[in-house]
Amino acid sequence: MSSTFSISLPGGYGGVGPAADTQLGMDEIVAAQQAAQAFKGGVPALAQAMGISPNTLQHKLNPGNARHHLTLRESIALQRITRDVGVLRAMAKALGYVCVLATPDQGEGDPIQAFANFQSEVADFSRAIADAMVHQPPSPNAQRRIDYRAQEVIAATCHMVSTTAAMVPKRAT
Repeated sequence: MSSTFSISLPGGYGGVGPAADTQLGMDEIVAAQQAAQAFKGGVPALAQAMGISPNTLQHKLNPGNARHHLTLRESIALQRITRDVGVLRAMAKALGYVCVLATPDQGEGDPIQAFANFQSEVADFSRAIADAMVHQPPSPNAQRRIDYRAQEVIAATCHMVSTTAAMVPKRAT
């Protein structure tokens, strides 16, 4: 007797849409420009969603324009609306940091559940790497899956650290 089942994969590493990360050394404005161009309807639709003039947004997304720049709030709005954090990643990379999605704690403060979730994420990460190594070179989709799973392991690690830190007895003062 045999049975089969399928598990739908989360949208975080699918083959549709822009890649999950910026290219090495990508400029923040280029990342913003790519996010705007990939947005359904392009710059005009994004400008409308942001509540600014399409011409103004186009000027702000032009890497060669020294007079008009995205404000920090506009950059955040652009990333929220497009659901593309390439600008954030480019900024972090320029400063020597990386960005990790802040996944909500799934253990609800239970240390055993937090540890089980951590182990599950490590297994999923290992499976993503093993699957990618079957085909050489790994596909862009396989790399996005590895990136997504790595971020989930990091988030689970942070939750595990927080859970155990909450268990440490407080010193009497």
